[in-house]
Amino acid sequence: MPAPRTCCFAVDPKNLAEGWFRRRVLRPLLEQLRQGATPEGLAASCAVGVVIGVNPILGSTTILCVAAGALGRLNHVALQLANHVVYPLELILLPVFVRLGEWLFRLDPVPLNPVTLVQEFSTGPVVFLRKFGGSGLAGVAVWLALGVPAGFLGAQILKSIFRRLAKRKGQEIHDSRE
Repeated sequence: MPAPRTCCFAVDPKNLAEGWFRRRVLRPLLEQLRQGATPEGLAASCAVGVVIGVNPILGSTTILCVAAGALGRLNHVALQLANHVVYPLELILLPVFVRLGEWLFRLDPVPLNPVTLVQEFSTGPVVFLRKFGGSGLAGVAVWLALGVPAGFLGAQILKSIFRRLAKRKGQEIHDSRE
């Protein structure tokens, strides 16, 4: 029996992830700089996108980003990009925010099993909100209390990063406008 064939090249997961990050995150942000976005504007937009992207109300992030972008005159590309990149964190942090909120406001814990949540929601939104609304609002309160300062800190860090990128890419950015 012949030996199984192997692929002619090895795929390094680190290089694969790094390539994805460059292609799907870094390049679009650099392109925004090339098109005239300021480092400060991109930093604010990404920070707001990250904060909104981890809020504990599933399904609300895109519309909240659109509203924040319109109200704050933020960069929609950077907002939505940051929002989508942190989606896995939203799923991880949702129970953390809710449980902290329940503890902080001394609420009885509700089940956070996805199957149970879907079943409860299918009985009707009003019944669902009566049962889970308090815990959801408590989670939102914790998210706001932690997210606002984290957003300001993140914006400061991102501002320095985008300024360095703009300086490093300055000649390219300047040349592309001529």
